[in-house]
Order: sequence, then structure tokens, then C-alpha cells
Amino acid sequence: MQRNEQQWADLCCRVRCLVPRELGENAWYLIITAALGVCPMPSATAAFYTYLTKHVSEFSSENSKEHLSKRLRDVILKLLTIVGGPQVLSVLIPLAAAEGDIKSKAASSMLNKKWASDRINVQDIYDRGQTTINTIYGGRLLEKVFESFGSHKEDVKFQEIFTLYGLYLSDFEILTPIETEAVVYASISCLGLEVPGKWHLRGMGRLMGARGTYNDSEEMSKIVGQLIDLKQAVESVVGFVGDDFEARARPGEWATPAAVMKDLGGWGIDD
Repeated sequence: MQRNEQQWADLCCRVRCLVPRELGENAWYLIITAALGVCPMPSATAAFYTYLTKHVSEFSSENSKEHLSKRLRDVILKLLTIVGGPQVLSVLIPLAAAEGDIKSKAASSMLNKKWASDRINVQDIYDRGQTTINTIYGGRLLEKVFESFGSHKEDVKFQEIFTLYGLYLSDFEILTPIETEAVVYASISCLGLEVPGKWHLRGMGRLMGARGTYNDSEEMSKIVGQLIDLKQAVESVVGFVGDDFEARARPGEWATPAAVMKDLGGWGIDD
């Protein structure tokens, strides 16, 4: 994907300005990475990394490059739960090439100790997945979602809690819980999946403090405004990539806070 330095700078500036600070000081580049990671041009993430490390001073040192690389890798690994292996590998390989020195880095690469067989506990992974998914959905909506699986319910429920959430989306060693949910929201929205996108817009609101039905309080009005800004930030990345991505993502059909109220009855309450 060919974009010049000024185009990248404009995108970064717009997304930085729109992404709420409550998501974290550096959530802006995670959201760009999440959206680019599901776009029809898998090399876009590598181009983004190259722009950041060559033209943005905060990413110019070797330590900052290594830190950036780890955070982008965590985003990409979490995208396994959204788009699967083929897309993730298609994104990862150009990124590794952009980082340079592939052979020596591959030779010195080491598995994180947390994945050692004597440290993996199935029940612990399941429990943390249950905690995270309950926080995002709330028990009442979550049970409605599970009931919609019909005869597939129990097997799919286990995989959702253990694999998607337990292994990946509850691993907060690198990304925070709210950064992780922002990655999920951005990537699902960019796939043009309206209903899951609505669930995760609601999940973003819940992590930011929204509960119950909408009211005119200053706090709720602030959260709703921030969610609209976040939606616009992700839309900006789609527009940046171009027409093919817009045709797939269909941003004009994405959920809004008003749709969360109308279709899901609000933000839920803690059970």
C-alpha cells in the first residue's frame, strides 16, 4: 500500500485526536494497527510500522522499536480470534521483514515462559476468560448470546470462554483490558459485522463506566461522546485504506450508542 509521509502523518494526527485518553496514551496506534490488520492489504501494518519508526521521534530508538514491536505483535496475535491464521500470518510476515534482520531475530527468538507446559492451567485460563467476557457483556446479554447457539451452545461456549477470551483476550501482559477491547471493537467493525460490532461498542462503553439505560448525566453524555469519537477514529483508518476496505467494512452501517440503547436495552447492569 503506497501512502506518503504526509498521508500517514494526517491519519495519525486525526486518530490521536479522536481516541479518548481514557483508553490509554498509546491506544491510538493500537487501533490503527487493529484496523489495518483486517484490511485487504496485509502489508499495510508493515508500512505503518515503517512510517512510525522512520518519521515519529518517539519510536526512533532501538528500545522504543522493540517496545512497539511487542505491542503490535500482541495486537496481531489477538486478531487470531477475529480473522484467523491466514490473515494474521499475511500481516505478520511483512511486519517481520520491515523490522529487518529476520534470520538472526528468528534464531534468537524464545517462547514466553508463560506458555511452558508446566505453567499452563486449563481452569485458570477458563476462569480468567469467564471474568473478562462477563465484564464486557454482562451476564444477562451474555446468556442471551449463548442461548442463540442452539445445539452448538456448550461446545462453542467453551471455545469462546477458554480459547478466544481465556488464551488471547484475557492476556493483559502487554495490552491493558481496555486497550484489548478497543482492538476487538475496531477489528470487528472493520469486518462489517454489525451485530458483534454493536456488542463490542456496548462493551467499550461498559469498560468506560456506562451502565443501565442512557440518561442525561454529565458522565454518561461524556462516555457517549467518546464512543462516537472512537467510532470516527476507526472510520478514518477505513477511509485511509481506500474503496475496497470501505466496501467490505460498510462503516455507514456501524452501530451507534443510540443503537445500543434501542436494540440491546442499554449498557446492562452488574449481576
